[in-house]
Amino acid sequence: MSYPSDSSANHQPWTAPDLTPTLCPVVNQPAAPVLAEVSASESPALPLLQPQRVKLSRRDLANLTSQMAIMLQSGVDVASTLQSMARQSKKEEQTRVLHAVHDEVLAGKPFSAALQPFQHVFGPSYVATVAAGEASGKMADILGQLACLLRSELRLRNSIRMLLAYPLMLMLVSLIVTVALVLFVLPRFAEIFAQFDTPLPAVTQLLLQGSTELRERYWLWGPLFVLLLVGASLFRFSATGKRLWDTFLLKAYLIRDVSRMLLMGRVCRLLGLMVESGVPLLESLRIVQTSVRNTLYRQVLAELEHDVLNGRGLGDALLRSDVIPPSASEMLITAERTGNLGTVTHMIGEHFEEEGETRLRDIVTLIEPLITIAMGLVVAVVVAAVMLPMFDMATFAKG
Repeated sequence: MSYPSDSSANHQPWTAPDLTPTLCPVVNQPAAPVLAEVSASESPALPLLQPQRVKLSRRDLANLTSQMAIMLQSGVDVASTLQSMARQSKKEEQTRVLHAVHDEVLAGKPFSAALQPFQHVFGPSYVATVAAGEASGKMADILGQLACLLRSELRLRNSIRMLLAYPLMLMLVSLIVTVALVLFVLPRFAEIFAQFDTPLPAVTQLLLQGSTELRERYWLWGPLFVLLLVGASLFRFSATGKRLWDTFLLKAYLIRDVSRMLLMGRVCRLLGLMVESGVPLLESLRIVQTSVRNTLYRQVLAELEHDVLNGRGLGDALLRSDVIPPSASEMLITAERTGNLGTVTHMIGEHFEEEGETRLRDIVTLIEPLITIAMGLVVAVVVAAVMLPMFDMATFAKG
């Protein structure tokens, strides 16, 4: 299946047609700016809104979207829905966003156009999908699907955090115990060993030398450690560091399958929702690129966009990629040929998200006992460094 070629250099992103009349039936006045202060009758204490500083959590956004879908499904118009939700909101930033969007809708703008100044809050895919819902007249259904997608993302994030919490906590506690033994407990015993002139095992001498060095020159090693952490963080968020980290996630032996499945699930669910909503495939691919953080997947999506733009379809870029699961490539190619890309892509996304979560749970189940054993061995070495000289002292005393 091929797509028409679009070789225009000045290609403009797709937007839904303006379905609202030129003159708003509610108020006959010019559009109020989005940054304007909310009227005193509604919220007298609210300051001027700066869209670039507004932040809403994914949970808040999911709840807002779900409530809007329910109210629109009940027959309430968009302006009344926004006004009602602004009155009910208990968070100041959220209230100000809703009031600003409500003002723009009252001024005659489509809902999607009113969301544009807050695109970094809602996301480009959110705004584009809302625009498609306006064009198709299925706004309530589209918002319901968006709410489901956002709640699925939240559930997946919470599941991953819960799965990783125990291993990380175990490693942290073991590290703290080990450092406390080496820096504070072992030196106390060293004073006792020195009084009895007891020969120390090699492991005890090594740990004592390290402990002495760290305690006496903390002014050197402390800042060096902090600088190392800061440098690693800066490198991690640089272009080179980000690419190396993304490559590690997708190609490291133990976690590559999980990372690929979770990323593929995210991409396919978002792409499927937008295509099903009526957003053209080319524009959907562009928007999904902005919603995916992994640089390797963004590169694959850019290649897909290029092939679609030149009429070649999805097949070549999918088969060339070594980070897309082969089964997903085959299913997407088949769905494109049969003309059922939106529905099939959405189903693929759900499948890979569930499979990735299952694989992650299996890996965590496997590494938990390995971490316990490794940390136990480290603590055992430190304890042995303390106990072995004591055994020698007891033997010497009996002799």
